[in-house]
Amino acid sequence: AYDVGGNYHDHTNIEEIEVIEAIINDLLKAGYQVDSPENCHAIGVISPYRSQADALQSRLQSRWKNFADDSIGTVHTFQGGEKSAIVLSMRQCRSSDSLWFINRKPNLLNVAVSRAQELFILVGNLELLQSGGYTEMLVKHIKQHGEIRSLPRVREKRLSKKKVE
Repeated sequence: AYDVGGNYHDHTNIEEIEVIEAIINDLLKAGYQVDSPENCHAIGVISPYRSQADALQSRLQSRWKNFADDSIGTVHTFQGGEKSAIVLSMRQCRSSDSLWFINRKPNLLNVAVSRAQELFILVGNLELLQSGGYTEMLVKHIKQHGEIRSLPRVREKRLSKKKVE
């Protein structure tokens, strides 16, 4: 998981999108692909929210023209589909953001996590996600059985500059 606070603007969290872009760049260097026809080493990017998924699709496909349309979307668009690596963008960043939609039933997170064949990466405000429900269980599970990673280097420097300004 990557702990990203970010800022909420037009129903999106741009900082999360920038971090995901850096994560995908690292995944590509590790041998994953954005355009695998047989989903071999394929990357999928999911968000529970349509606006965030659309912003991710626009940004990622502008950088990687061959990023498949069916590899970026909402949790609902991924039902029945799998990818080698799944990146989940949670979008919430404000203390006033509600986790009700995500936590009301386990199905949403279950679908997101279970789409990953090899690697699942959670990107979001981990402190906020730990405030209860299924998101809290997911973060605890990652802390016990996975790892919380530092932000990718390029992004980390940019975030530090914003905090100072």
